[in-house]
Amino acid sequence: MVSTTMQDNFDPTIDDSLPVPKPSISSEPGLPPSSSGATIFQGNSYDLVAFIGVVMGGMALLSCVTLGMGQYCMPLLPIILGIVGLVSAKDSLNPERTRRLSWLSIGAGGVILLLLLIVVGVYIGLVVLGIAADNGF
Repeated sequence: MVSTTMQDNFDPTIDDSLPVPKPSISSEPGLPPSSSGATIFQGNSYDLVAFIGVVMGGMALLSCVTLGMGQYCMPLLPIILGIVGLVSAKDSLNPERTRRLSWLSIGAGGVILLLLLIVVGVYIGLVVLGIAADNGF
């Protein structure tokens, strides 16, 4: 009795793998891709800048909420990228989405920057109060 394994039955000419959707590209610029391909994200570099701004805003929020020391300059990145996204939204494939993501980016970075400034202000105030208490004021 001959035992056959899966490897013995392998035939490279038979493609029984799962179908992989191929992105469809329109032949004319400015037209959306045809519906035959699966499109996960449709956009250009301006959309990507706005999306990266949102991601950076979320990272800055998470960093400051978890007291991640040394990442207090991160709120500047989503603000800068959000501004770039707003300025270039007119050239993106989906201007509304780009503007919305840009404003979310600016908002997240702004909230963290404001909280950071408040914490620094309270710290400086406590230091001044400590010095004043030592001097008898």
